Amino acid sequence: MATIASNLQAVRAAVAQAAVLAGRKAEDVILLAVSKTFSVGAMREAFQSGQTHFAESYLQEALGKMAALADLPIEWHFIGPIQSNKTRAIAENFAWVHGVDRLKIAERLSQQRPTRLPPLQLCLQVNISNEASKSGIAPDEVVELAREVARLPNVVLRGLMVIPAPTDDISAQHAAFSAVRALRDRLNAQGMPMDTLSMGMSHDFEAAIAEGATIVRVGTAIFGNRAYSTRKNMNICFIGGGNMASALIGGLLGKGYEAAQISVVEIAAEGRARLEREFAVRAVEGLAEGVTGSDIVVLAVKPQQLHEVATALGPLISGQLIVSIAAGIRACDLARWLGSELVVRAMPNTPALIRSGMTGVYALPVVSQAQREQAQAVLAAVGDTLWLQDEKMLDAVTAISGSGPAYVFYFIEALQRAAMEMGFTADEARRLSVSTFLGGSLLAAASSEEVSLLRERVTSKNGTTERALKIMAEHQVAGHIVQAAHAAAARSRELGDELGQVG
Repeated sequence: MATIASNLQAVRAAVAQAAVLAGRKAEDVILLAVSKTFSVGAMREAFQSGQTHFAESYLQEALGKMAALADLPIEWHFIGPIQSNKTRAIAENFAWVHGVDRLKIAERLSQQRPTRLPPLQLCLQVNISNEASKSGIAPDEVVELAREVARLPNVVLRGLMVIPAPTDDISAQHAAFSAVRALRDRLNAQGMPMDTLSMGMSHDFEAAIAEGATIVRVGTAIFGNRAYSTRKNMNICFIGGGNMASALIGGLLGKGYEAAQISVVEIAAEGRARLEREFAVRAVEGLAEGVTGSDIVVLAVKPQQLHEVATALGPLISGQLIVSIAAGIRACDLARWLGSELVVRAMPNTPALIRSGMTGVYALPVVSQAQREQAQAVLAAVGDTLWLQDEKMLDAVTAISGSGPAYVFYFIEALQRAAMEMGFTADEARRLSVSTFLGGSLLAAASSEEVSLLRERVTSKNGTTERALKIMAEHQVAGHIVQAAHAAAARSRELGDELGQVG
C-alpha cells in the first residue's frame, strides 16, 4: 500500500528524471506539497519524509494548520485567489504568495508585510489559457503589472505562476508552459530580472520542468486523491451568511465539499455578493428558494431573529435536519417553532473562524445516527466537537468554551499591559503574550499529563514563576475564574428562559 513517504520518494525521482532530461539539475526545482484539504497528520508525515515546502489555498484552513504545526520549520506558500480582506493575514503568515493578479492586492501585501519579517516573495498569476473560470492576469498585461509591483517595498517579485487548462495532450502542455517561459524571458530582457516559474502539477509537472519550471506544485501524487469524488451527496443550506456561517462554508469547501452543494439565504445584497465572490456558492434572498433541495438547514442568524425565521421555515421543510448555531435557543423551543423535532443545537466559539473551534452539540432524541453524522460533518469543518447527552450541559459549554476565548483575550491583555509597563513596545508586548499563550496551549494539547503537572514543572522553588503564582493565589485568581465561569453558565440559563418564552 502506498504511503505518503513512498509517494514523495516517487515524485522526487520523477522530478529528478525530468530535470536531467531537460539538461537541468534536480536541485534547481523546488517540490511544493499542495496540502489543502489534507490533514495535519498527513502533513507531519510528509515533513518527516523531508518535505519542508507546503502550499495552501484556503486561508482559514491554513491558519489552523500553522497553529497545529508551529513546532515545525515549514515554509508556507499561499496559492489561492486573494480577497482584499485576507491580505493582512496572508502578509503576516506566509513566505510566498503565488496568485497576485492585481496591483491593489500587491500594494496591500506590501503595506501589511511586517518589517520584522523577510520580504514577501511574490509571483504574478498569468491566465495563459484565457479561461473565464480562472484567476490571473492576461499575458499582454503582465509587463505593466510587473513594472508596478517591482517598485513596492517589503515584497520581492520573483516570477510567474500559471495553471493552464488541463489536458492530456503532452504537446499542448509544453506549448502552454513554453509561452509562460517566453513571457518571463521578455520581462528579464526589459530589466525586470525574475528567477521563478511556478508551474506544473501532479498531471503535468514533467512538461513544466522541461520548459523551465523552478517550482512544481504537487498534491494528489503525494497525499492521494482528495475527497471530492467520495463526498456524500449532501446539500446544505445556511440561513444567514455572517462570520460563523462563512467560517463553516470555508471549512466545508476545504474538506472537499463542492460549492454547488451549498446555498445561503442572505437578505443583504452586499452579503450575497460577498458570499458568491468569496466562495462561489449560490446566495439567494428568499427562504423557499434556498431551502429547496437541501438535506441540512443550518440556522446561523441572531437569537433574536430565530423565532421569526423558524416560523417562516416550518412550512417549507419536510424531513430536513435543522442545525442551529444560534446562542441560547433551546432545541425544544426551536422544534416547537418549526413543527419538527429533527433538531441539532450547537454552540461553537470564535476560534472556529480559523478552523480551531470547539463546538458543543446536542441532538433531540428523534435525530437518527446518520443525521448526527451529517451534523458532525458540518460542525467538524471548523474544529473539534463535543456531543452531549443532556442539553443543560450546553449552558456549561457556553461558559467554558463559548465565552472562554474572551477569558483568554482578557489574560493576554493583562500580560501585554505588564510587558509594556516593563518597557516593551505595544507590538513586542503583543507578540510575547500571544506567542506564550499559543505555545502553552499547544504544549498542553500535545501532552498526556495533567495541566497542573505542566505548571509545576515551570515553577522552580523560590523562582520567578513561583512568586508570580503566589500573588495570583493571594488574590484568589483561580477561584475568581471558576466563579466567573459559573456566572456565565447561569446567564446562559437565564437567556434560554427568556428567549424560549417567545411564541
